[in-house]
Amino acid sequence: MPEIVFIEGVSGVGKTTTVKALHARLRARGYAVKSYVEFDFQNPIDFYCTAYIPQERYRELCQSYPQQAGQIKRYSIYAGEAMLVRYFDGDRQLFPKRLMGELGEMEFCYAPPHPVPLAEYTRTYKTVWENFDRSADGAVDYYIFDGSLLHHPLNDMIRNYDASMEQTAAHVGVLLQCLRRVGASVFYLFTEDVGAQLRLARQNRRQAPPDSGAVAFWEKRREYDEYVLDRSVPGNCRMDLTRYGHAAVLDRILAAL
Repeated sequence: MPEIVFIEGVSGVGKTTTVKALHARLRARGYAVKSYVEFDFQNPIDFYCTAYIPQERYRELCQSYPQQAGQIKRYSIYAGEAMLVRYFDGDRQLFPKRLMGELGEMEFCYAPPHPVPLAEYTRTYKTVWENFDRSADGAVDYYIFDGSLLHHPLNDMIRNYDASMEQTAAHVGVLLQCLRRVGASVFYLFTEDVGAQLRLARQNRRQAPPDSGAVAFWEKRREYDEYVLDRSVPGNCRMDLTRYGHAAVLDRILAAL
């Protein structure tokens, strides 16, 4: 069965770069690999611009938009008591303006106007991850995910629910328990100075430098991450980029796999 590889770390630490390089190196060695970077529309266990729609409301929505019903179903993910409907692919809108507005009002993760209860947020993720575990392609050797275990879920939980460290650790523990048929390896990338790394990353991306509030948030995130790793992620491997650099860290990840 496949091995799932989670590349984690705070913003700007080089997760996406590492995922792409790891994908290429594993493919060069003859392995079958699927990888998903941030905002990847195809990611089966992580979400952006995705509406949470209870089953009855989902049926009503399909009836209200008969011309788009097929497309709604095409971009839907079963989540038990609800359906998740993706409505953006990158910057591309997937539906007409009116329907896009309705779906945006039901956003699940990113700054949702009406957040579902925190317990329902975790239950929904649990259902999707269990379905992925059951349906993972046995022909794939490695699935590689950019921030799908810690980075994105913890952002949602802190910003949308003001979740405690204990609550985020519990959520991540639930997700890992869903992975019964596939193995999972977690590699956490970090630097000694979160602010300096974030400023460098923003500069390389030609973005405005982070203000003090952004730096403080990611320093707080680093504390949350360490707490969750200690309590809910057994066997995680933490990689010090300040000490080793990206090239050596990639070699160490490959050796561990």
